[in-house]
Amino acid sequence: METLNLQHLSLILDQDLVLLPDDLRAQAQIKAQVTKPAPVNNPTVQPVEDRVMEEPQEGMPLLPYEGNFEKSVLIIFQGDVLEDPHREFLLKVLGAVGCSLNDVALVSTASILASSPDSIERLKPKKCLIFGSFDHAIMLKKTAVYVKIAGDFDYFFADKLEDLVDNVQLKRNLWAGLQVLFQINKQQ
Repeated sequence: METLNLQHLSLILDQDLVLLPDDLRAQAQIKAQVTKPAPVNNPTVQPVEDRVMEEPQEGMPLLPYEGNFEKSVLIIFQGDVLEDPHREFLLKVLGAVGCSLNDVALVSTASILASSPDSIERLKPKKCLIFGSFDHAIMLKKTAVYVKIAGDFDYFFADKLEDLVDNVQLKRNLWAGLQVLFQINKQQ
């Protein structure tokens, strides 16, 4: 996989990208927690996958997510694990729309499918971005891709991240749709 250089990034970003030291520290902490198992003798340390902001229903698993969900933006990606090149791409895209990992809940489709059917609604997002597709009721809301779809909250469906990373036209489509979803005005 090819990493994005400034020329590639300029195709999807038309504003300056600013990476804050807090974002770098948060990303480093998350990577460290994901790669290192929590100590057995310290029950207060939870791996990132076990952090949730909702109460469980009886007998139903929680919806684990990565991030702090401060702006109530739910991002669902296809698969179990977000590979590093796809994570980097996603974090760059989030930065372009004024978000960081602190602002979102990043969830795998595997986690969604292992949770209760209403786990997304119980999280109460304001915006829900779905990268890829999977067998879930939320996919019935998909009437178009790269378009804001109004509902209980704003839905936005896009191709899977693996396809976006390598396709300039899909990146352009993504950026055009995200500008509408996040109300970003192009400055000319």
